[in-house]
Amino acid sequence: MLALLGHEAMRRLRDAHTANGLTPRQFHILGLLHDRGPLAQTDLAAETDTAASVLVTQLNPLEADGLVTRTLDPRDRRRHLVVLTETGRQRLRTAAAAQQEVEDELFRSLNDSQRSRLTQLLVLVRDDLTDGNERCGTPTSLDRKTS
Repeated sequence: MLALLGHEAMRRLRDAHTANGLTPRQFHILGLLHDRGPLAQTDLAAETDTAASVLVTQLNPLEADGLVTRTLDPRDRRRHLVVLTETGRQRLRTAAAAQQEVEDELFRSLNDSQRSRLTQLLVLVRDDLTDGNERCGTPTSLDRKTS
């Protein structure tokens, strides 16, 4: 059941991201930059557990669309910093709203109390599986309140 629900949820979320001109991975990248500020390209690759060459294929269209910029790190001119632009912030907000609509549709059969409890349980499972690694899952600014 979990695999079936996960597959359907991912399909719907992918559609919401794609409708906003992003892949799920690009949505994640924008979310990380929003939450953590500018990141060195090598650090972003590590954060997303993505090979540097693959990350470049994700960043190139984001940069071409004006959603991120890559600049030399003033502290270490051998490194490039990836910076979220204001256009990128707006795209992230729009895509996050679309993602919220999908989540609301997925959980429409639950009342507020049930949904809150489900969120608490899912966070508990996520934290157990990841040893509390806060970098796993969605960007923290997009996490739902669990109280």
